[in-house]
Amino acid sequence: MKLSVVNKMLIGGAKKILDNKQKLNDMNVFPIPDGDTGTNMYKTMQGVLQVVAEIGDRDLVPADFDNLYTGALMSSQGNSGVILSQWLKGFLKAFKDFDELAIDSLYTAFLSGTASAYTSVAEPVEGTFLTVCREAQEYVEELIDEDTSVEQFMKYIVEGATESLKRTPELLPVLKEYDVLDSGAMGFVCLMTGMLEALDDSFEIDLSEYQTIAKMADSSNLAKSGDLAEFGYCTEMIIKIEDDKLDSFNENQVRSDMRDFGNSLVLVKEGNQVKIHIHTVKPESVMAYYHRFGEFIKLKIENMTIQHNESFAVNLKDCAIVAVSDGEGFSNLFKEMGVSEVCNGGQSDNVSVASLTDCCKATGAKHVIILPNNKNIVMTAEKVREVYKDAVIHIVPTKSMAEGYLALSLIDTSAPADEIEKSMLKALEGVHTGFVAKADKTGVYNGLSVTAGDYIGVLDDDIISCASSDLKTCFVNLFPTVPTSKTCESVVIFAGSDDDKALADSINDDIKSVCPSAKILTCLGGQNIYNYVVAFS
Repeated sequence: MKLSVVNKMLIGGAKKILDNKQKLNDMNVFPIPDGDTGTNMYKTMQGVLQVVAEIGDRDLVPADFDNLYTGALMSSQGNSGVILSQWLKGFLKAFKDFDELAIDSLYTAFLSGTASAYTSVAEPVEGTFLTVCREAQEYVEELIDEDTSVEQFMKYIVEGATESLKRTPELLPVLKEYDVLDSGAMGFVCLMTGMLEALDDSFEIDLSEYQTIAKMADSSNLAKSGDLAEFGYCTEMIIKIEDDKLDSFNENQVRSDMRDFGNSLVLVKEGNQVKIHIHTVKPESVMAYYHRFGEFIKLKIENMTIQHNESFAVNLKDCAIVAVSDGEGFSNLFKEMGVSEVCNGGQSDNVSVASLTDCCKATGAKHVIILPNNKNIVMTAEKVREVYKDAVIHIVPTKSMAEGYLALSLIDTSAPADEIEKSMLKALEGVHTGFVAKADKTGVYNGLSVTAGDYIGVLDDDIISCASSDLKTCFVNLFPTVPTSKTCESVVIFAGSDDDKALADSINDDIKSVCPSAKILTCLGGQNIYNYVVAFS
């Protein structure tokens, strides 16, 4: 077979992941909305499809496989997306040494994909994507011979991957405890199933479906230094949504759609008015998107490239800080504390390698310190080092925006990068983070019975410490569960909304009785998902 069949297989795999995206998102053990595996894996495949569309129906040459991988890497987001991109790295680049798609090239590609995926994870966990891709490869090598066809090879891969997926709860105790399969592993099965289905003669490809993907003003296409695409336009607008369009304005969907237009998004909706700030290379596309909902009250567009070129030499920094944020309050706090660039995203809305790289690039600094502020973005930050070589990238592995705030709280932003990084890591020693959010699943977690719709208190991102149908009760009950509550010197509360902040202010005495030595500060974080994020230090 011609190597161009690989493109057809990639399209089939991407379609199958898209068909199962919501199912993959819902396969989440923890009872707080975090289901983004399907979204992250499909976004990664979108980067591949973008390159597929550019290649068209010609046969593939070695350079194409590098470009296909780059498309995957730059679009990858979240741990599941990054690991998938690394499997694709090995799988795709193996074909550079072959002239056709056959058993030897396909087998070599699977071996290389498995090795690349395992290498990408510092501490590989079995019962996940890694196990299923490895066991599928091991299953097929026991069955193939010189007469095996490409179609039969892929059937064996799907069989092996499906059987391995069933065993993931036996390898990962948390899956067995909650009687679920691993979502990343399920995503790999979807990818393989779609690849197999694409080999059928009845599978048709209309490349025009993907031409829009190739033309998207995605941050992964930001161009070389000095080009308008690198900096684009700072676009701000206020729009009044028409009454009959209010129901169709889904804020979460809008935020997701805006990733295809640019970055540094801030979106605030109050009643039927929406304020938008975004950095984009195509402000006219952003305007057209929002104009369908109503009329503009205010509109401002500034060319950041001209501003940059006029001041670059003067403002070049030795060190800059990039922080991930999913709330306007947090974004404002971070900027006030010395953050140069805020990358919009977070829980259930992970940022891509491209978006984070773009923010690092926009600083123009020799050293860039990244605060991922979410455990699912740390791996994405690490990949920035692979693609951005114009600065030394430092990563302080903050797992929440509260940790990001504490990391920034005592630093001297004029100090050398190594000193800032050391001060940040010191500030995070002994820190505990609490969260309060509404549960979206019913079950027993850490010995506590939780009903969907209850409020739950979470300690350090993965231990459920309390639950209640009443927000105030749950919030008050969170504090005694923190190991350092009696001795901590500082409690900083970040509220998701004005109402949440008012409630937190009203129970200040209750908090003080549990944390008698602490100075208590309440801020409006504006974060999604969580009513409260609390830092104890």
